[in-house]
Amino acid sequence: MTSILPLRASILTLAVALLATSQIRFHATLATEDGSPLPTTPQIIPTYTQALVSNCYILTTFGNGSVEYIVNWRSRPYDINTADVCSVTIRLKGYQTTQATLRNDAVIVLKRIGDNEGSMVSLTALKAPDEAKKAYGKGVVAMTNEKWAAAQKQFERAVGIYPEYAAAWSDLGEVLHRQSQPEQARDAWQHALDADPKYIKPYLQLTRLDLEERRVEDAAALAERALAMNPVEFPAIYFYDAAATYTLKRYDAAEKSARRAIDLDSHHQFPRAELLLGSVLAAKGDRAGALEHLKKYVELSPKAPDIVQVNEAISRLENNSAGAK
Repeated sequence: MTSILPLRASILTLAVALLATSQIRFHATLATEDGSPLPTTPQIIPTYTQALVSNCYILTTFGNGSVEYIVNWRSRPYDINTADVCSVTIRLKGYQTTQATLRNDAVIVLKRIGDNEGSMVSLTALKAPDEAKKAYGKGVVAMTNEKWAAAQKQFERAVGIYPEYAAAWSDLGEVLHRQSQPEQARDAWQHALDADPKYIKPYLQLTRLDLEERRVEDAAALAERALAMNPVEFPAIYFYDAAATYTLKRYDAAEKSARRAIDLDSHHQFPRAELLLGSVLAAKGDRAGALEHLKKYVELSPKAPDIVQVNEAISRLENNSAGAK
């Protein structure tokens, strides 16, 4: 049995090679949202049809993000308008798993995990000298691997070469924060805002820090500045704004921002927005709405550290609802 496995692999390799010589090769490019180099070679997995036939084959993936592929014409009827279409799943450490459609000469943008996800690109990054970009790229790789001190060194080098590098200041603040240096992190994030006032990411980072330090009025004011730019790709800023306004008992504003965070968070990166909305609605006396969103939070985060308290809150609301009938 063990001798069959290498044979099957060889047959598959031969099949792909034969297809490659008989079909058109297409090219696409993978890029990071902030323009930094890919930290490693991504894993690209073609989707399969209902008949378990791969819709395309990935021939080569280069470290610079260039992807070469061919379409499996046996997987679907030929259509000249979709002859270059290849549906794939892309996985890369430190980046959001992405369902994408490759097309010839298309560029697929990969987004970082966490608060970075969906971030708007700072225009200052386009003007950065090559040496600054190189240092920044090394910093991103180190940060992806949670080597905070090494990342800090590279980001400091990047901003030393190019002081207007907002993305580098932003990530420098992040690694400083990870190393329990909040004041230094705040200073770096303020540098990012000064370098590019339209760059959304440092607004989010500073708002989060203000909430951590219970500077709720400051958090709300900063979040409002960011929301004025309508950052539809940034559900986190709406979540933080909702947290600040809820603490200030501005329940209508908190409800609006919490709902917006949930609407924009298609990947459920912020399930606590459901908990927050449930809490806001409970404070407003909407028991049915509160129960709906608290239960949704339990569904999304069944192992959350506060799940016992949330279930107790649900039980109290249900009992109150039953008693009111």
